[in-house]
Parts: sequence; structure tokens; C-alpha cells
Amino acid sequence: MLGLVDYHMHSILSDGKQTYEEMIKKAIEIGLEEVGFSDHVCLKTVEWAVSPIDIPVMTEQILELREKYQDQITVRYGIEMDYFPGKEKEIQEIISQLPLDYVIGSVHFIGDWNFDTDKSLYGKWSNDELYHIYYELIQQAAKSGLFDTIGHLDIIKKFRVYPENDQSQLIEDTLKVIKQNGLVVELNTGGLDRPCAELTPSPEIVEQCYFHHIPMTISSDAHSTAQLARHYETALNLMKKIGFEEIVTFENRTRKMTHI
Repeated sequence: MLGLVDYHMHSILSDGKQTYEEMIKKAIEIGLEEVGFSDHVCLKTVEWAVSPIDIPVMTEQILELREKYQDQITVRYGIEMDYFPGKEKEIQEIISQLPLDYVIGSVHFIGDWNFDTDKSLYGKWSNDELYHIYYELIQQAAKSGLFDTIGHLDIIKKFRVYPENDQSQLIEDTLKVIKQNGLVVELNTGGLDRPCAELTPSPEIVEQCYFHHIPMTISSDAHSTAQLARHYETALNLMKKIGFEEIVTFENRTRKMTHI
């Protein structure tokens, strides 16, 4: 694990099962050099995000543990922020108040529907329409200037929901927007344990990221210590096979490249 990072992790303050300290100790044990916490922060009141009252607690705990373990591991402070069109100002207000190293921008909602946990509205649109709605939101998130990284780019496939027709042009257009706006795409290994049983984004999209010179980072989307750096060998082998030689690391909203 030498030199490797895990920038997408959740604690008991959002929908994770362990504390920050438990996650850090496990990361040290398996040999990670950097961990970045990214608990859910959401404008909507949802049980899986950090309560507004707990945001200062989150900050205090992460900064204290960063100092406590500084000789053993680098601890970064991130959040996974839900994007909602038209709510950019409110999102920015939250982000600007926190001493963050990076912000993951994710889309889990279409309107009020959380398609990531609620299957009830699948079928309301054709899958082609659904993909267009979802990727339009990703493009808007990328253009917003709010985020450093796009989280689990093709999570719309989570429940094995695939378009009726080829949507490669839609994804190509989305990647061009991500590139134009200088964002990073995470290779989220958690998708292998979801119903889609595939990295998010897919190997094909990882290849397109390389073609478009879009930098990537790697993350497990861990919700427990057991999931830290899960499936990293699979992900790194893919990246190296495609041609990636570096991943992105962050400090104080500034990125640098680290060899893999």
C-alpha cells in the first residue's frame, strides 16, 4: 500500500459504522500513507448525512486526530457534498466555512428522489431518459466550481440499470465538461460490492478519462474498517494497464500528483 491513499470514507457521523480513529488505526495497519474522510453533507435532511449540529464536531475530531497521528499517517479533511441545481450558493456557504482539503461532488438525487437508496421510481422514465437527466446534473455539478472531484461518476448504474441504447456520446460530452472545468474523477472501488458489481466509473470510462487527460484518484467508499482500500489491486492494475502512472492527492483544496 506504500504511497497509496483512500479519499472516500464515511464515519458514524454520517452512514459509516466506525469512528474516525478506528478507521485511521486500520489504515495505518494496512499501510496506507494518506486517508481522507468524506462524510456525507446534504442540504436535504437525510439520515445518512452529517447533522448540521455535528458539522463542528466533525471538524474538531478530524483536526485533532490529524495531529495525534501525524507521525504515522497523513489525515485529510474532505466531505462528500450532494449537488442540487439552483442551490449553489447554499452549498458554497457550507464549504467555505470548513478547513477542507478537498470536496467530492456527488449526485444522489433527481429532484426529491434519492435514486441511490430508493428503487421505487425506476421505470418512471426510460433508462435512456434517466441517463440523460443524471449526466446533465453531473455536468452542472462540474460547471458549478464547487467541487474538486466527481464522486462515483456512473453510480446511476448501481442497481444494474442500463440504458436501452448506446449513451457513449452522452458520457463523452460529460467527460469533456469535467475536463474543461478542471475536475478530478475518483475511481471508486465500492461499486464492485454493489449490485452492478463494477468499478465506478466503469473500465471503459476510466479509459476515456485517460484519453481526455482527466486526472484520477482512487477511493474505496468505505463505510467500515473492513472496506478500507477494498479491491485496490483490481483498480490499480486497470489504471496501470490503461496507462495511468499517477493519482491525485489533495491538500488545502490544492492537488498534486503521486506516482502509483
